Amino acid sequence: MIRIGVILILLVAGFAAFGQQQNQFTQFGNAKLFYNPAIAASEDNFSVTLRHRNQWSGLQGAPTGQTILISLPNIYESVSLGVTASRNTVGISQRNDVSGIYAYQLKFLNTKLQLGLLANYRQFINDFTDERLIALDGFDLDSAIEQNQFSKNLFNVGAGIHIENEKYYAGLSIPRLVQSDIDFETDQRQSRESRILYAMFGLNIDLGDTWTFNQHSLLKISEAAPTDLDLQGIFIYEDQAHLGLNLRSGGSQNSFLESIGILLGFRFTPTLMAMMSYDFSTTELRDYENGSFEILLRYDLKTNKAPKNIQNPRYY
Repeated sequence: MIRIGVILILLVAGFAAFGQQQNQFTQFGNAKLFYNPAIAASEDNFSVTLRHRNQWSGLQGAPTGQTILISLPNIYESVSLGVTASRNTVGISQRNDVSGIYAYQLKFLNTKLQLGLLANYRQFINDFTDERLIALDGFDLDSAIEQNQFSKNLFNVGAGIHIENEKYYAGLSIPRLVQSDIDFETDQRQSRESRILYAMFGLNIDLGDTWTFNQHSLLKISEAAPTDLDLQGIFIYEDQAHLGLNLRSGGSQNSFLESIGILLGFRFTPTLMAMMSYDFSTTELRDYENGSFEILLRYDLKTNKAPKNIQNPRYY
């Protein structure tokens, strides 16, 4: 019975974390490509972003996630390509994602409109051979539980739209348009991928010669989970030091506010930036976990768009 209880706890945690089939990340403002493929056209440079999150630290089997985001310089001044990859685990469940991105950009005066498409491969794994599935009372393995690893591979497509200028940005995206069957048993059709709508909005406000304020908002609307809203504000000093606050709602039925996050970052060079965050839970989970940690590294190789000076060595 204890073994069954442990398994049920891990599975319930998995359903809670995978209910939206997409993990939470606090530093979404510096990794928008993860949510909207159209962002690839707006960056117009070679960019690599690495991100790791340890959610609900101290709680065994809690979600963890890693992502890598790659965007390439624009092709023909309007077309961009990108790649995203992620690995997310919770309990005995694991999900691996790889997406290829195509984005197109249109310019209207000082405003840019981007359209993006993505093709996505996902792998779902449930590992019932995990060593953490042990009997706390020393009993042998439960014969009713099949000691095996189950996996399923899925393909999907998504789309996004994004508009921006120097003062604001806004975007809408649905990374997975097809509601694929995610049951491991071939004769079951009870579990399907949920379509998730991401709505993003942000402002860039100059506060003087040395300070800038960036505001980011992320709204997540799912067909099978509560609506989540992140509101984030970051103060930036001389484009180097970053200090911000993130408020998240929607994760609990008993509390409007799910968590409060603190963000701290620094740009070491014009091409390299690092940021970390810590989330304090405001729900019932705060009695069982030690908060959520996240770290992000971003490398931007700016391309030189200025005309090249050509010297002719010949003399007349």
